Amino acid sequence: MKISTLWEHLSRTKFARINKTFLRSFRQPGMPNNRLAAWDPLDPSLRYFKFLLFHVVNSKNKQFFRNYAKIGPTHVGNPVHIPVHFRAVDGTKISVNLDHFLAVEEYTFLKDHMGFNGVRDIVEIGAGFGRTAQSILKLAPRTRSYTIIDLPNVLALSSCYLKSVLKQKDFRKLKFIVADSLETLGSFPPCDLVINIDSFQEMPRQTIKYYFQKVIRNCRFFYSKNPIGKYRPESVGLMRLSKKNMMDVFSLGLSKELIDIFDKKSMHLARKKHISHYLPTKSFKAVAFEPLGIFPYYLHVLYKNDNQQPA
Repeated sequence: MKISTLWEHLSRTKFARINKTFLRSFRQPGMPNNRLAAWDPLDPSLRYFKFLLFHVVNSKNKQFFRNYAKIGPTHVGNPVHIPVHFRAVDGTKISVNLDHFLAVEEYTFLKDHMGFNGVRDIVEIGAGFGRTAQSILKLAPRTRSYTIIDLPNVLALSSCYLKSVLKQKDFRKLKFIVADSLETLGSFPPCDLVINIDSFQEMPRQTIKYYFQKVIRNCRFFYSKNPIGKYRPESVGLMRLSKKNMMDVFSLGLSKELIDIFDKKSMHLARKKHISHYLPTKSFKAVAFEPLGIFPYYLHVLYKNDNQQPA
C-alpha cells in the first residue's frame, strides 16, 4: 500500500520513537499530536483568529450590522475581515473587522445604558487610531465636539486616519490634545462623557489618578473598558518574556491582581474589585457593567456622576 510522502516523513521523524517520554508530552503545543487531532494551538496562521471573529460576528443581530454599515469606511489599513450577508443602504456589501466590531459594541453598550440624546461633548483618553471616535460621530450625529487626548505620534495617526474616513463636517467636531500639554491648559472644561478603552491598563497609577482629577471629575458619565486583572504570560503561550518587561506590565493600571482569565469564578470575583478600582471620585457610581463576549476578562463599565446634571 502506498503512503503519502508527508506521512512517510512524519513516521520517520515525529513518530519514530513511541515510549514513556513521548507519552508525557506528545499533546502539548508544538508536539506530534498536532498531526493527529486538533490544529496546534500555536498554529502560525490566521486560522484561529478568523474562526473566533467569524463566530462572534455571526452571533450579532441585524441592528448590529445596520449600525456597522453606517460608520463608513472600515478597511483603511487593510485589517483582517469577515464577510457578512448584509448590505448597507446603498447596496454595498459589508465585511467586519475586529476593531470596528468592538467599536459598534461600545456604542451599543453606551446607547443601551446611557443614551446619546443629551450627550453633546465627548472626551476620549487614548483613542488609538480613532475607530471609536469614527463610530460615535457617525452613529450619534448630534455630538457637538469630540476631543482626543493622546501621545503626539498616536495623535498624528488618529488625525490622519479620521480625516480619511470622515466627512469634513464630522472631522471639524474633533479636537486633538497632546497629553503632556494638559498641565498648561488650566481647568479642563466639563463634558458629558469621558471614554477610556484599553489604555488605563498601560498607565502608571499616578497618571490615571491625574486624569480622574483633571478631566473626569467634572463629566456626567465615565465609560471604561479595561482588563479586570493581570494574567501569567505562560497561560497564553508567552514563554520567553523578559523579567523587566513583565514587572513593568504588572505595575501598570489599577486592577493589578493576578487572575486566571480562563476561569469564570476567578473573573467574577475580579470584576467586583475592578469596578471599585476605576471609580473616579466618590460622587460617581457604577450604573451598568457587562463583560465582553469575545474577551471576557475585559469589562464595559459605565459610571454616572451625581454632581453633574445635563445642561
